[in-house]
Formats: sequence, C-alpha cells, structure tokens
Amino acid sequence: MNNDNNELKIDLTPYGSGTASASSLLNEYQIILDNAGVGICFVLDRRIQRCNHQFAQIHGYASAEDMRGMASMSLYPDAASHKALGQEAYPILARGERYQTERLMRRQDGSRFWCRLTGKMVEPSQPEQGSIWIVEDIDEQRKASEELKTLSHYQQLILDHAMVGIVFLQNRHVTSCNRRFAEMLGYTPQELQGVSSRTWYPNKDRWEEMGQYYGKFLAKGLSFRTEIELVRKNGKHIWCDVCSKAIAPEDPSQGSIWIMLDVTDRHASEQALLDAHQALEQRVEERTRKLEQVVSDLHHEIEERILAEERIRHLAQHDGLTGLPNRDLFQQRLEDHLEQARARGEQLAVLFIDLDRFKHINDSLGHHEGDILLKSIAERLRQAIDGDNTVARIGGDEFVVMLPNIRSDREIENAVTALQKALQPTLNIGLHELRISCSTGIAVFPADGATPQTLIQHADTAMYRAKAQGRNRFQFYNHQLDREQLERVELENALFHALKHEEFELYYQPQVDIKTGLIDGVEALIRWNRPDHGMVSPGSFIPLAEECGLIGDIGDWVLEQACAQMHHWQQNGIHLRVSVNLSALQLEDPDFCEHVADCLQRYGLEPDQLELELTESILMKHVDQTTSLLSQLDAMGVHLSIDDFGTGYSSLSYLKRFPLDKLKIDQSFVREISVDQDDAVICRTIISMAENLNLKVTAEGVEEAQQLALLAEFGCHQYQGYLFSKPLPASELLALYQQQQREAAQVYVI
Repeated sequence: MNNDNNELKIDLTPYGSGTASASSLLNEYQIILDNAGVGICFVLDRRIQRCNHQFAQIHGYASAEDMRGMASMSLYPDAASHKALGQEAYPILARGERYQTERLMRRQDGSRFWCRLTGKMVEPSQPEQGSIWIVEDIDEQRKASEELKTLSHYQQLILDHAMVGIVFLQNRHVTSCNRRFAEMLGYTPQELQGVSSRTWYPNKDRWEEMGQYYGKFLAKGLSFRTEIELVRKNGKHIWCDVCSKAIAPEDPSQGSIWIMLDVTDRHASEQALLDAHQALEQRVEERTRKLEQVVSDLHHEIEERILAEERIRHLAQHDGLTGLPNRDLFQQRLEDHLEQARARGEQLAVLFIDLDRFKHINDSLGHHEGDILLKSIAERLRQAIDGDNTVARIGGDEFVVMLPNIRSDREIENAVTALQKALQPTLNIGLHELRISCSTGIAVFPADGATPQTLIQHADTAMYRAKAQGRNRFQFYNHQLDREQLERVELENALFHALKHEEFELYYQPQVDIKTGLIDGVEALIRWNRPDHGMVSPGSFIPLAEECGLIGDIGDWVLEQACAQMHHWQQNGIHLRVSVNLSALQLEDPDFCEHVADCLQRYGLEPDQLELELTESILMKHVDQTTSLLSQLDAMGVHLSIDDFGTGYSSLSYLKRFPLDKLKIDQSFVREISVDQDDAVICRTIISMAENLNLKVTAEGVEEAQQLALLAEFGCHQYQGYLFSKPLPASELLALYQQQQREAAQVYVI
C-alpha cells in the first residue's frame, strides 16, 4: 500500500517463494494503514469494513475497531449530503477513475468539519468488491483561508473609502491603487493597473529627478514628503501633497506606498495671497520713500527703542512657545480681578488644566512634534474662552484659565465643557492623527482661597483628583482633597517604612496548563500588610511607589523573595517557574542583569525557572537600551513575557525585535470573550499570531468555564484567574500544588 498523489494502491503479489500466508500479508497491510499520515478506510455496501487509526481519530472515534461495520452515512451531516456524494462519485469510480472532493463531514460528537475525500474502486468492473477512501482533515486550512479573505476584504474597503489617494508602486509601476487616487488623476483604477508613474509627471526629466531624490530616503527606511506638480489625464496640472515610504527598505523590489492629497486650491489661494502681499509691499515702499524725507533719524531711533522695550516686556510676560500669558502675567491679572471681586462681592474661578498622557505622546513623537501640538492646543483654548477670561501656560503641558464674575457652578461647568469640546477634534501632527483630552481642577474665590497662589494651588490639587478618577474629567476643589493629599504624603512615608521593616509579602497566582489542567507556573504578586490598616491594595501603593522612585527597590525585593521561594520549593522537590513583574526603573539600572544573575546563582536556580514580565509601554520607553538588556537576559536563559498584551502600542514590530517567549492576553479582552464577538476575534488573532512567532500564550483573568473552553478552542496554552484560584500565600500554593499532584497520580494509577 502506498499513498502517492492521494491514490491508494494495494499490491497483492506474494513474496518470491509464494510461501507468505494471507494472515501475514494482512498484518503487514494493517501496520502500513495504522502508520499512514492520512485516514484510510475500505467501504463495502456503504459500510466501513476496515480503517486505520488516523481515520478514526479524524472522525472523533477512539479506535479503528469502533468504526468497523458502521454505515458510511453516519459520517455525513445528513442523508441528503450522503446521497449527493454517492450520485456524484460512483459514476466516476465505476469508470476506474479516481474521485476527489472537499466536503463538510460530521464527527462522533456531532461537530462538523471540512475534509478532502479521495476514493477509488478496488476493481471497477466488480463494484461488489467495494472501494477505498483517503480522508484528510482540512478544517483549519479552510478557516484560515476564510479569515484571509475577510481581512483582504476589510483592507480593500479601507482603501476604497479613504479620503486620500493611495497607490502601491513596484519598479515605479502601479501594482494597485484606490479609487480616490485614480479620480485625482482623472483615471479609473483599472486604467492605472501596471502603468508607469511617468504617466502623471509633466516631463521625463522631472520624473527621473524625483526618483533619484526620494529614492535616497526610501532606501534608508525613512518617510518622504513633499509637494509636487502632477498632470491629470486631461492634461490639467494639479498640486499634490505626497508622502511615501518603502514597504521593505531592505528589499527595494517590494516597492513603496504613496499617499497623495490634492492641494491645488490651497496653492492657488497661497499664490493669490502672495500676489496681494507683493502689491501691498510695493505700495508701502512708495509711501515709505515719500515719508523718509520727513522722518528724522532721532524719531527713528526713539521708535526702535520703544519697539524693543515692548518686545522685551512681551517676552517677559508671555510664553515663548505659544504666545500665551505666562505665570507672572496671569498672577498679575488674577490679582487685579480679585481686588474687583472683593469690592463688588463677586465670585471668580481658576481652572487648572493638564493634558492627559502628553508625556507619552511627547516621548513617542519627539519634542519638535510635541511643541507643534502644544501650540495647536493653546490656540484652541484661546478661541474657546470669552472676552475677559484669560488663558495662560504655566508649565510643560499645564494651562490655567481665569473666569471672573462667576454667578453659579453651572456657568463654570459650561466653560469647562466648552474647553473640553475645543480639544475633541483630532489634531494632525505630521503623519499622525492625535486625540487629546484634559483633566481640569477648579478653585472658586472666595470659598477656596483669597490669593492667586492659593487658588492656583487648590485648582492644581483638584486637577490631580480629576486625573486619578480616569482623566478627561473636571473636579471642584474641596477641603477633603487637602486631607487626601496629606494621607498621600503619609502613605508615601509608610511605603519607605514598609520596605525597611519587611511589611511586604508575596502571594502566588497559579498559571495552569490548559491541556492538562495542572499548575506549571506561578506569578509573584506583592501584598502590603500595613500595621493598623490591614492589607493595602497594590493599586493604591504601586503607582505611588513609581512616582516617588521607590518602585526600583520594591522590584529588587520582589525578585530576591521570588528566587528565595523557588529555592525553598526546589528543596521540597517542586520545580515551578515563577513570573516576576519588572518596572521601567529596574530596566534603566545598568547593573540589572548582573543582579538577576547573582540572585539565580545564590539560590542555585536555573535561569529558565525565572520569567520576567514587562508591559508594552516599558518595552518601548528606551528601545535601543531595552533591546540590549533583554538580549543579555535571553542569552542567560531567563524567560521573557509581555504583560497586558494588546492594551499598548498598535505597532507589533517589537514582537520580532525583542527576544520574547510569551504573550499574556490582558483580562479586558478575556472578560467578555464569551459574549463579545470582537473580543473573541482579538483573542483568537493574538493566539494565532503568537503561534506563528513560536510564542507561548497565557490568558489573564479567566473566571468562567465558558471563557476557558473558548481559549482552549483557540489554542491558548495557559491561563490564570479566579476560575482556578486567586493569588495565594506560598504555603497555601504549595498545599494546592501537592494536592493536585496527588490527585493526578491517583488518576494515573487507576
């Protein structure tokens, strides 16, 4: 028997001497059948006479013997599909030809799957001798093909409905473009397919010149952007803002992508403005020449001095970047309005505005783009406030607004809402579309303070409360905030005390192998048993530890304790990998790798027993430095994983750049996986992507059996969550692990 091109052939020729018995031949054929890589069965009178183990496994049966004598119709979804295949297949089989098709079949548990069927008669002239069938499970292939078609369809929809022109070029010839690009140049997309880009340049020299110029950028992996004059199909010239980047700089043959925007109208407006400006300048020059004879040198000198003094005064009182009043000028104006408010018995409000996540944007895009963003935001705030109201910039991304003559809190809330709405439209900075929100604190005179300094300080305190409540909010000041600020200072002092006096302890949450149901790792989670306060939530003290710089020392303590615990378990014959979370501060320590190696050596641990978890934001903070450090850890044999995957950067390039071993799907996706189709698709996609990158996947926050079933179906390797166990002290974790091992041993013995 051999399987060549999915065709089954049976050689019944006896061995040379003719002494081989029929029994030995059958045994040999059965061995071949059982070790074939595809399912094979022999059908007679539409009943299965014999099949191999692979055939039984494909259809969900425990053994080939379970299927002997079974009606072949039971393998089909229904009688109609069984009959249809027979009507289609047997005329072909009767001619002695091989029949092949792809059909939806049914497993023992009733589930349906796609498979490829190949059949042939044993002897076409004698149908009563039956037929032989080869079965291949192609269910996953079909699903993958459908998903690829869906993704391609979505991509084409995006291209077709984009408001800018998009074209892909290879060797400066069109491979594909969207409808908007073709419309800009007066063509249809079909007309441009395969056409040289020379078609839309005014002349060959300009085309060659541009190719040499932008080629230098694309070869280095840089974006190229300029404005250029192009020619439509009807010969009309247009101006376009073009931006391009190589698809793969290391492989120019893959071509480049171009994004184009028609700016012809803007060019015309700019030219008209330039013409008007030149005409105005000419008239001014004529008038100036007439006045030069009248204006004396002394008058000219005085005029320049006054202008210089005004410029100096303006620079001293205004922010150099945005042109808004600075802190000094704001406080002067605030003092003046406070005097009026006291005299008239009026209220006055101070708003303290802080942009949400601006530091993250500034670090990601660079300070130049950050400055452009600040200027755009300042202009929006300036336009959003009324007459006597003053907006000022007093820090990096901090603004203050004064609202005099306030009659009610509702009036203040309306003003804040107007400022928030002014920031809602997206801001285009370079090639980036940014959405900005702000957190606002409010202090009101006279209830919240009587001096500019006090009002600004109290508004600042209220702003921090708004930010702590989730950002893009506003908060009125109250004296409770002062008490909370004092409690925060006390908590910070208690943190330093806690580390010195060993008030922290580690809990361990099991990480369970989805296939076996056994614990094969744990995550170390810090807990603070604060005297006279009980257990303090990590969410209360970890952010504070990061702000006050204590997170590095706490992280080192966690690493030390986790290694010590692993050593203790190892002495009891238990070998569990322990996962430890890292902070950005630890990765900035140049001696961190040496510290890890020292811990492992002191406690006699193998490097692969330790797993270090990092978030996406930590990975991307200092990319080159982080890459070097992670490479050192990987070379040591330490496992590396990404925590809360999917909640950070949209770019996935770092998955190839960093030497990672595992992805942890954030619980925000797992929580709704059984009721939200989008979350299910996200989880399935992450798991599939990780499998292609040879990465292990752990799902966090699994609390329901239905969630676990879906994760198992998607191919997830590991899970952790309250469905199996909450985080436990080391002793309870040890007891749980040993109990599970005893139960597993009993099952094995039985």
